Amino acid sequence: MLAFLALFQATSSAGHPGTFDFVELAQLAQSGGLSTALAQNLHWFGSSDHTAMLLFWAAFLGFAVKTAVVPFHTWLPATYAEASSETTMLLTGAMSKMGVYGFLRILLPIFPQQMQQAMKPLLWMAVATIVLPAFAAWAQKDLKRTFAYSSINHLGYCVLGICVAAQLTGSDAGLAQEKAAALTGVLVQMFSHGLTAATLFWFIALLERRSGGLRGINDFGGLRKIVPVFSGLMGIAIFASLGLPGLNGFPAEFLIFKGAFPLAQWASSIAVLGLLMTAVFLLTVIQKVFSGPVNPKWEAMPDLTLTERLALLPAIALMFVLGLYPQLITGMVHSTVTQWVMNLNPGMKF
Repeated sequence: MLAFLALFQATSSAGHPGTFDFVELAQLAQSGGLSTALAQNLHWFGSSDHTAMLLFWAAFLGFAVKTAVVPFHTWLPATYAEASSETTMLLTGAMSKMGVYGFLRILLPIFPQQMQQAMKPLLWMAVATIVLPAFAAWAQKDLKRTFAYSSINHLGYCVLGICVAAQLTGSDAGLAQEKAAALTGVLVQMFSHGLTAATLFWFIALLERRSGGLRGINDFGGLRKIVPVFSGLMGIAIFASLGLPGLNGFPAEFLIFKGAFPLAQWASSIAVLGLLMTAVFLLTVIQKVFSGPVNPKWEAMPDLTLTERLALLPAIALMFVLGLYPQLITGMVHSTVTQWVMNLNPGMKF
């Protein structure tokens, strides 16, 4: 808020109030008018560049907390674990994406030069947000906390895609195409992760109701023999989160890494470790909860009712639809992504 109050003050002049309009501020940034306005109306450091960088980091901090970028992520696992499952579904399905929206809609268009200047620390934070929560998820014993850290990990891919898209690449049309791929992947990932993560927390809620509130990874075992429909449908959601080809998690991650490798090879190479650990902890969940010997305590656990199956069916079906036909989203966002890339590379045609 303070950063945008400062921008409002900077863009005001005699007889004319300032503006909070995203589009107008982005146009000022592209034309160089924003730097001029900062130099004329804000004299904090004697340099508009220093002032703009301060405002960028202030806005970034707000969105980083909302997105749960490492190291500003510590609120999320505790919140997801302690909140009711319905609240957790809302938080992971919609609210956490507002931080990514801020990166895309505000930071990238209004502060592109500042993002380019801060590229190295931004990429390190993106890599940390992908890799470290994956290891943390592997160490958890509570299903909610496991998938809370998984949520941070998946949002890290969005941060990586946005950061590489902000890089200065000149007039290279090929790299502009890679930027477009990364940004398209970010938009697909926002929807895909919201769908998958909310569905997984839905399954955890159903499991809690059947077990009297238990949700420890080691509390179960062999559930696929007792509740095969529940185990099968939750397994689909887990494999979608893992990024299995044919399910909705794959196209987004593929596009992000396709765009990221040519633009930031070192960061993308380290981030691949996060993909590996995602597979490790998700397969561990499947092994300990659904496989192995049957825990006698749950031999009478009821499978999904017809109502529960019908309620879950649209979410599961959409995972397959988006996995096999991602153009359902990419086709709708293509023109938007193209415009973003052209704004980041003035004069570029591709």
